[in-house]
Amino acid sequence: MKIKLYLCLLMVTISSITASAQENTADQFLKYLNSYQKEELARMITPDFKFKRKFATKTTDRKEFLYKYLEDSKALRAKFKVIEKPDGKTQNYYVVEDQSQYLKLLDVKFPKWNMTITTVGGKVSEVILAPTEDYDTYVAELNSKGEKFNAWMQERHPKVRLEKLTDLAQVVDYLNEYVQSEGIFLSDLQQYDESAGAPEMVPEIDFADNMTCVHRKQLTEAQRASFYPFNKAKKVVLISFNDKDWELHYRTETPKIIDLSKAASSQQLSKADINRLTDLFYNYGFKKMELVKTMKEKLECSELKNVIVFLDANDKPFEYAAFAFDCDEVEFSSPKVGYGDDCSTKRELVKQFFVSKGIETGK
Repeated sequence: MKIKLYLCLLMVTISSITASAQENTADQFLKYLNSYQKEELARMITPDFKFKRKFATKTTDRKEFLYKYLEDSKALRAKFKVIEKPDGKTQNYYVVEDQSQYLKLLDVKFPKWNMTITTVGGKVSEVILAPTEDYDTYVAELNSKGEKFNAWMQERHPKVRLEKLTDLAQVVDYLNEYVQSEGIFLSDLQQYDESAGAPEMVPEIDFADNMTCVHRKQLTEAQRASFYPFNKAKKVVLISFNDKDWELHYRTETPKIIDLSKAASSQQLSKADINRLTDLFYNYGFKKMELVKTMKEKLECSELKNVIVFLDANDKPFEYAAFAFDCDEVEFSSPKVGYGDDCSTKRELVKQFFVSKGIETGK
């Protein structure tokens, strides 16, 4: 009798451990997915892994999931926030809220999905997303808000065909421009906490006070160094040169070829310098996440331009951030490049950084 009781208890213990391990596998999968960790996901999904969306009759295989879906999710800062997580064994059932920068900027309420994660031998073999009861409302709102955005694009950027854009970061750039042109405060939209992926209600705050840069975030040196293009650059160089014909645009459609030999002054940054620069870029920002419509007088730019140039292993420039400080203009070489929040004193802070390294700047 004692032996049977012992074996019975042992089997219950083993079953509990198995269920717990499977639950942890599913939870870990979601954690890696929400932080876009490709290598970790590759190790924990099966060779025949499938990602299915029942509402779109779309099935994504392992390769497309890792090299397309995951990259698109990162570009749109998409995350699945777990709303409900019932107990499961080999299948783990969740209700998740589908959050993304794209939906936030369109002012579309985040939809909820029924998510089923199937695990086999400690690995994830299948993920299925199925509609919940609010699906029809979500589709109707998405279509309505999308039509307004498309009409705005037709008017402002008639040459751009959104359906042909392969870089989703560009779509988000246009959405940001759309929101700003409408004079919309993000506090009037559904909020999105980029660190946790959770909605957050933000009270109205003083406009001028909010626009001033403050040391708001606490990203570590390693985290900041992992951001593109710092993570790909073998060298980062500050330069100044004269070019009266270079009219800066926030996002250039035709990136310039930076010729370092024409620099009036230059300075390669040390590791400590790069740490200071990334702190300035990514830890200084608005007091609250807020997009606003601003009007400023168009000033004439001088010939002097200042550029942060990112060089590859062959000392070839591959990205840049260019400034005309006297007319308060900035240009990034691609949608992948930025400097965090564009708060009102950010460019002045960048200018002072150039000055501290002995680089001539415009007045």
